[in-house]
Amino acid sequence: MYQEKPVNDLWLFRQGFSEDFIGREIDDAAWQQVSLPHTPVQFAPGYHEEQFYWGPYTYHRQFSLALTASQQVAIRFEGIANKADFYVDGVLYGSCEGAYLPYTLDLGARSSFTLTVVVSGDEDPSFPPFGGSMDYISFCGIYREVSLIIREERYFSFLGVESQRADSLTLKGRAENAEDQSVFVTLKDGSTTMEEASTTVKDGVFFLEMNGLDLQMWTLENPFLYTLVVRLGESDERVLTFGSRSAQFTKEGFLLNGKSIPIVGLNRHQDYPFLGYAAPPSLQREDASILKDLGVNLVRTSHYPQHPAFLDACDRLGLLVFEEIPGWQHIGKEKHWREQCLQSVQGMIERDYNHPSIILWGVRINESPDDESLYQETNRLARTLDPNRATAGVRNLKKSQFLEDVYTYNDFSYAGKGRPLQKKSQVCAKDVPYLVSEFCGHMYPCKSFDSPEMRAEHALRHARVLDQGLATKGLSGVIGWCMHDYFTHANFGSGDQICYHGVMDIFRTDKAAAHIYRSQKDSPYMLSVLSSMDGGDYSGAALPPAVVATNCEEVRLRYNDRVVGVFHPQRKTFPHLSHPPVIVDDFIGDRLKEEPYLREREIPSLARLLGKVGRQGGSLKTGDLLKMGLFLKKHHLRYQDAVDLFTRYVGNWGSEGGLWVFEGLVGGKVVATETCRQGGKPSLHLIADRSNLTAKEATYDMVSVRVEVRKEGGRLPLPYAHIPLLVSISGVLSMATPPQMSTIGGSAVIYLRTMGLVGESVLHVSSPVGDKTIQFTVV
Repeated sequence: MYQEKPVNDLWLFRQGFSEDFIGREIDDAAWQQVSLPHTPVQFAPGYHEEQFYWGPYTYHRQFSLALTASQQVAIRFEGIANKADFYVDGVLYGSCEGAYLPYTLDLGARSSFTLTVVVSGDEDPSFPPFGGSMDYISFCGIYREVSLIIREERYFSFLGVESQRADSLTLKGRAENAEDQSVFVTLKDGSTTMEEASTTVKDGVFFLEMNGLDLQMWTLENPFLYTLVVRLGESDERVLTFGSRSAQFTKEGFLLNGKSIPIVGLNRHQDYPFLGYAAPPSLQREDASILKDLGVNLVRTSHYPQHPAFLDACDRLGLLVFEEIPGWQHIGKEKHWREQCLQSVQGMIERDYNHPSIILWGVRINESPDDESLYQETNRLARTLDPNRATAGVRNLKKSQFLEDVYTYNDFSYAGKGRPLQKKSQVCAKDVPYLVSEFCGHMYPCKSFDSPEMRAEHALRHARVLDQGLATKGLSGVIGWCMHDYFTHANFGSGDQICYHGVMDIFRTDKAAAHIYRSQKDSPYMLSVLSSMDGGDYSGAALPPAVVATNCEEVRLRYNDRVVGVFHPQRKTFPHLSHPPVIVDDFIGDRLKEEPYLREREIPSLARLLGKVGRQGGSLKTGDLLKMGLFLKKHHLRYQDAVDLFTRYVGNWGSEGGLWVFEGLVGGKVVATETCRQGGKPSLHLIADRSNLTAKEATYDMVSVRVEVRKEGGRLPLPYAHIPLLVSISGVLSMATPPQMSTIGGSAVIYLRTMGLVGESVLHVSSPVGDKTIQFTVV
């Protein structure tokens, strides 16, 4: 019977390569024992020498197996960056190219052997995605898991299950050396058998339909999954997971199970600080959870197929996926490069066919020029392999050659003024299904430690595009660039080789823009102040209007426990958002009621005048100056009285620190609060998505612990907090990050991993703003 076992431990690793590193007998005393996934070098955020991670790396492992006479062996590598040569007992036995899809090394009836894998991290221009300038790093190493496969002579080489209606499903597959053999199929809901059927292998393939079913549909709110057990006699048995759903792109928009769903998505790179690509399934699942929690309904796997565990999590969470082949702008002219591109199409579709979350196959190199011969073939191949999913091709060309089913376009036209998105008629030559696959990004890169105006404007730009996307007729949706900041090459991004395009930083900590997405959910109630309330952050020390992301009905502002006013969502500016941001443009308001000589009707006009004094650098224009003079004369006030009013209500100069309290109201009741305290004490926060880890599954378990420096009541990290940290771990876990680091923009991350032991561990973080501990249990 078919067996697939993880073989991610007991690997030996060494930098570089020598002929002495291959063979059955290797002097490995100086080698390092590692577990997979593995990164040969650490990728700390910051400045690096370009290509510092290039060059060869060598892994080897001994295998000793007890096989029957009919069994054969293969080793499956889920991902190696970027190419590898495989030596078995010192003899070159196979090679693979490309970082993003699996490679299976067939070894026949071999039971005892030494496997040596020589990995190159170089960007080899002979295969995708390389050959041109590329805005991301592909890293290095055996960075995904490895499996040992023991199989009989007869086995399945592909299985694909699909259901677009609640009453039926189809199964198709390939079986090797199994002509006229029976295939038995069992449909299960959990442990309950729903239906059984069988078919026969003909010419190496088989097809089966089940009808008269009553399946729950897979939806974003209820991503219901079934299993299909498929057995080839006594030789092979596999368990497939699938969901029943229909996904259709029309000229009017996107339909899931016949229901119109406006797509709101983000693009994702699969890199991590310190780890590069070498993040185990637990971190992949965590990223999917982060996206779901942000409130988006789709993720684009830019610009390559990503970890199967990430896709599994999207299936379970109800998160749509747009998956595409590796590449970035460049199309190779060489036959081998183009053949590898087609192999990527086939490898991606056959690996990921059974994921109900995937609704689009990206079969065009991202932002590449038109190439009719290549893209006719990628589309033909995709439609042959999977006739029920739409194809797309991400481009930055308007009205380019359209060979796919959906015109996907990176709309970077918005620079802060005018229409946030181009009209569909400006982009598409004909009225076809249309999706905006990227926006914002490099047009407005934003660091978590940038000025408050930049951080708030970054958030507002995402809000404006999201609103315009909902308003644009014939548009299926918009996908923002991108989920988080990411590593790049020196000719892209900032000088530190990081692209600061994310709505989260590289540690997966929210920037202000992330809260625009979070606020579009109906629950839980939330409120986040996206602007600084410290006057010294702004020219003239005057507060500009404050941006508040919230899903509450209204926001009440207090200053030092005195009500300033109640403010409402900007529905005129953002008429299509479910929950427009609130703009607080008056920080004086009802506080002026403390002045006993003022009449009720005078308060708004005086508040506006005082606000203008702050925004205009302590002066007023002629008309406003005349209004202020008449006001002073009417109440027998002197110029110094006007200065005192300004100091008390606008400048806050020379007085004790103030406390701003923003209260989110629903039905008149406070359901969410944020405080902005001037001069408050910063404190250290450790946030982990879970405290229980598993000692041994397919590979080691890993949890991320986000470090944030915040003030009491604040939701976002303090942007200028670059705080040194000393980190230590006791117990059964180890750290995959350095023991010394510092926060960047008030944020950092610590990765903890299991070592095969069970018990307790305590993480301790020491800093000038306080110490924190957090406890974990490994079972």
